[in-house]
Amino acid sequence: MIDYLEYLAVFSGLLYLILISKGLKSGWVFGILCAIIYTYMTFINRLYFQSLLQFSYIFLGFWGYVNWGKEKTIQINALSLKTNLGLLVIGICLTLGFSYILSFTNQKMALLDSAVSVFSIIATVLTALKFIDNWIYWWFINVLAIYLYYMQNMEFTTVLYASYLVISIYGFIEWRAKLKAVYG
Repeated sequence: MIDYLEYLAVFSGLLYLILISKGLKSGWVFGILCAIIYTYMTFINRLYFQSLLQFSYIFLGFWGYVNWGKEKTIQINALSLKTNLGLLVIGICLTLGFSYILSFTNQKMALLDSAVSVFSIIATVLTALKFIDNWIYWWFINVLAIYLYYMQNMEFTTVLYASYLVISIYGFIEWRAKLKAVYG
């Protein structure tokens, strides 16, 4: 049964990212479905922080869906370098803190799991707030997640994150074109 759940999660996750990269609100629905399945799957694989991350994605998905409103096209913005550097420092500090806490559990790959989780939340918030910078965060997160899930023998999830990496490059290109169309 786990294999079928993983297939459904991968399919939902791909639909989510493709639709979001196109700026379509309906993508959030598939993101929520994907998160529900992965909450369960990561928990049984003892990736506790990933499980919490996936659980938080359920709520972030609802928030993203509501936040994107009834607009036909989304209004994309960009963060300043200073803001990005601040988010990077905050993310690193939280990663180290959570990794330390998880070192007292039977958590597998605590530092990597913490980094993927912390920066995924940051990137998801940036996505919901329509900042183009989210895609750059996702490039790095996806590379780390590919390794994390590969080491857990979650083959289809590894392929999903490899696909996410490719789609995140596409998403950046799509959003950059929309940003240039507005601001020149």
